[in-house]
Amino acid sequence: MANPQKKFQPLARVVDGINLLAQFICYRLLEIIVFVIVMQVVLRFVFNSPTKWSEEAAMISLVWFGMLAVAIGVRRHRHIAITFFRDLLPPRGALVLDIFAQIIILTFAMILIFNGSELMAITGKARLPASQIPKFLLYMSAMAGGGLMALNALTNLVAGPLNDDHRSVPESTS
Repeated sequence: MANPQKKFQPLARVVDGINLLAQFICYRLLEIIVFVIVMQVVLRFVFNSPTKWSEEAAMISLVWFGMLAVAIGVRRHRHIAITFFRDLLPPRGALVLDIFAQIIILTFAMILIFNGSELMAITGKARLPASQIPKFLLYMSAMAGGGLMALNALTNLVAGPLNDDHRSVPESTS
């Protein structure tokens, strides 16, 4: 019997490409965080002239980094997991547990998307006080991270492999 996950491999490649783009963005966000914080330290302690906006810019970059990195971790199976009980199960039992975990992750992602959209609506046109960055950008990260997390969980469900150690489930020979 043919593996039904094979027909979803093109989807998996597209999603992995999206994750590579998100990874690229994460690297740039880390660079921004390091640059802004180092600049702030130098300006504060060397020139005694700190900026007002740097902490808010670093905070927004950190929140976006965290949301995207967690979403990427879902596709790569790098989320926190206690595998002790799963490893005691036979391959089919472990697969069922992994499917359940992906469904829970998908549910959490949908909650992030819903709550992120509500928070964006609540903030409206509000701006952060020092930098004047629109406050909704802070909450948009929950929607973007939740969307990528949901996409990754769905891809894991339909295109697999689900197990982080890539244990295979025996195919039936009939």
